[in-house]
Amino acid sequence: MSTDRNVGAKSVKSWKQSAHHGAGEWLAERGTSLVLIPLTLWAAYAAFTVAGGGFDAAVAFARVPLNSALIGLTMLISVWHMYMGIKVIVDDYLQGGLRGFTMFLNILLSAALLIATGYALFVLHQGA
Repeated sequence: MSTDRNVGAKSVKSWKQSAHHGAGEWLAERGTSLVLIPLTLWAAYAAFTVAGGGFDAAVAFARVPLNSALIGLTMLISVWHMYMGIKVIVDDYLQGGLRGFTMFLNILLSAALLIATGYALFVLHQGA
């Protein structure tokens, strides 16, 4: 057992400093989880409805403005939820330059997914 009493004091001190730091992130993660429940149920229903109809049925389904908006909202919330989850893992387990590079990749992947989804929905509604 260590006789250095500063180790315990440091741990308690650092814990108290960070006690409220992640509360907003924690609430945001739970909030996106709650919002994703009905969106995931809708997506499962939509997939079941479109299944077997082929490409043309899927395009016709996605061209309906409500369905298109729900697809975009589902992707936006899903990507935000993914970003926050990966950020927590990176913050907890990586340090130094690897941490910064991984966070950059997380931002890059999240942005790429949102841009690709937005572009696909835009092209779909342009009739191309």
